Amino acid sequence: MPWFRSFLSRFASASQWRDIATAPFGRVVELAVIDGKIGVLPLLFVRHGGDWLDAETLQPVSMTATHWRFARSVVHPTSCC
Repeated sequence: MPWFRSFLSRFASASQWRDIATAPFGRVVELAVIDGKIGVLPLLFVRHGGDWLDAETLQPVSMTATHWRFARSVVHPTSCC
């Protein structure tokens, strides 16, 4: 079950900031500028080609981030049954 291990490891390390060059394409992420302290940008973003898009509007956003992490879920996963 490698997919399950990968799935769990993503959540276990979700709060870790990673170098911006390793940001995934087509995934919703948080971005930050880290230079001695962490300045988290207030929106969620999606990397598309060489651009960053606002995850809500899909409009291009011009900014310079240094780090990224997976976006934290606002809705906690639960079972309805």
